[in-house]
Amino acid sequence: MRVCGIKRCQGLKALVCILPLAGLFMMAGCSGTTYFCENGKIIKARDQLSHEKVVIDLGEGDIILPRVPAAEGSKFSDGRRTFWFKGDELTAEVGGKYPYGRCVLQK
Repeated sequence: MRVCGIKRCQGLKALVCILPLAGLFMMAGCSGTTYFCENGKIIKARDQLSHEKVVIDLGEGDIILPRVPAAEGSKFSDGRRTFWFKGDELTAEVGGKYPYGRCVLQK
């Protein structure tokens, strides 16, 4: 039985038609951004809580960092790890070192 065919959807059928589309739109908003780093690492970042936190995915699980003051761009840090987004670049500092080198936004 076709529920979401070319014919007009009504009532419960309309809900069944709309819900998958709504889910796709919600997931698209959470996809975040991807950065490619000099050392070959891929870093994914997505916003959380209206820009007050960022979720960093280094491929080994998520890191959630709070926003900290920055003269330019957006900076997030827990005191040990700092991720600073400026334009199309990401600077990652871990334990006082820059293990990923220069990271640029995937376009």
